[in-house]
Amino acid sequence: MARELTIEYGGWFIARLATDPDPTDEPRGVSGSTFALAGEPDLDRVIVLNDPDPAVLRSHMPPIGVSVTRATADGAQVSGLAGAKVDLLGDPVFENRNFVLTFAGREPIVPFHLEITGPELRLERRMVMWDEQPDAAVYEIPRTQLEKFGGRTFRTDAELVLGETGIGDPHTSRIERRDLLRADLAAEPDPVRRAGLEKRIRELEIAVGDPADERVVNLTALEEFCFPLTGKVVADGAVLAPLPLDQEAPWTAEFWMGGWDADLMCAYLKGTLTVPLLDA
Repeated sequence: MARELTIEYGGWFIARLATDPDPTDEPRGVSGSTFALAGEPDLDRVIVLNDPDPAVLRSHMPPIGVSVTRATADGAQVSGLAGAKVDLLGDPVFENRNFVLTFAGREPIVPFHLEITGPELRLERRMVMWDEQPDAAVYEIPRTQLEKFGGRTFRTDAELVLGETGIGDPHTSRIERRDLLRADLAAEPDPVRRAGLEKRIRELEIAVGDPADERVVNLTALEEFCFPLTGKVVADGAVLAPLPLDQEAPWTAEFWMGGWDADLMCAYLKGTLTVPLLDA
């Protein structure tokens, strides 16, 4: 049986992006279900797993942060990895561009440069989508190559997603959020923050009025990914010293992103990184 290190991770992340039918680079949100509020910076599409800018945090948002939840090598627990921070470097974004590059639910995350850090620990490796031209811009890469690294499936799975996010009934959660924001609005004197709260309430009213609206349904939806990481390896620190990582063989990143909350522009990420180990 092949030896391997398996690192499990999970947590909430932010992705402040425009949604259809808005163009991908729409900075404020016009016709979709996501918007930059009064007083907030423009939408930037960047997937942020940890340490978001405080200016983009909204009331009633879950704690943002993705970290290692468990690690095993050959089935045995590895100490020192649990709690390590999991990040994506280089300002990664979902590259769909209104279906120009890929179909919905099939977009890759570009760049995908995974980093895991903690005390006495730094582990990095990135995705290389096209070996012939490793540094090619995403619009230069053939669609067949893009889709190898994009989402494998886009589906709803209420039991799986809600089990991680802790949301009970998605439609009820929109009613409860609206009511919380109404209470916030009643106590808010600042005109800029009031404008933002009013906009959020109006959007939630759409969800409250239609349980089939995307603002409700996407709370149970997920996109699944599975692809190799073949770029240069960085592996430093005492935690990794006893582990004979295979730095030549591909590593496998397998994860899902789901439970999208359009009001907060955040979602949940859960996955594993599998690293082959050399024989002792």
